[in-house]
Amino acid sequence: MGKEHFEFARVASAEEIAEYLSSLAVGLKRGEVSLESGERALRLSPAAELKLEITVKQKASKGKIELEIGWKRADGIRTTELRVGTGSRADH
Repeated sequence: MGKEHFEFARVASAEEIAEYLSSLAVGLKRGEVSLESGERALRLSPAAELKLEITVKQKASKGKIELEIGWKRADGIRTTELRVGTGSRADH
């Protein structure tokens, strides 16, 4: 699959922004996030393990919170442990 790009920006109330974030959270829990704006649409299927980066900046007259959620698709089977043996057992 090639790269797909979707951008959206608008000024909205804190309540509206919270609704966007809540919908995003529900989609992440379900494993599918859909974004639509006008004729643009993008469907994502995030991996089970995600990377979250949060950057916060605050000045006297303004503030900013940036959220970045990323993932990589694993091509192989992922395991949590590795066992390595020599092929001989001492109890034989």
